Amino acid sequence: MKRGILQFIQHLAASVFIGIAVYGAIIYYGGEIQKRIPVSESLLLGLGAVVCVIIVVVVGGVLDKIAGSLEDKSESRPDEKA
Repeated sequence: MKRGILQFIQHLAASVFIGIAVYGAIIYYGGEIQKRIPVSESLLLGLGAVVCVIIVVVVGGVLDKIAGSLEDKSESRPDEKA
């Protein structure tokens, strides 16, 4: 249960990061209209992107620890086939 929730959080943060990046690319390249955004909105989007990256890294480390502990438990059990 915990692993599933953590994976959901990690995927959600990655999706939000991709959305912010695409929005930034659209604003930067502008298409037909060059839209100027306020500095405060730009800083908020940048901060959001940094927070998303931090969430992905931290949750990824926790998921790796969970996977490692599950491997250790499976290796320490004797085989039932023998």
